[in-house]
Amino acid sequence: MDKLTLEERIRKRAYQLWQQDGSMEGCADEYWRQAREMVEQEIIEEKSRPQPQR
Repeated sequence: MDKLTLEERIRKRAYQLWQQDGSMEGCADEYWRQAREMVEQEIIEEKSRPQPQR
């Protein structure tokens, strides 16, 4: 799978959140904020995982 940029990951997650909530209009900023926080936390967790030895 191709590596997504930070913005692409946030956009994809925000869209998923929006769909899960019934596609409510007028809440784009809130979905973006939630998605950004979630993706940033995922990145922190990914970086803290031990890397497999080669």
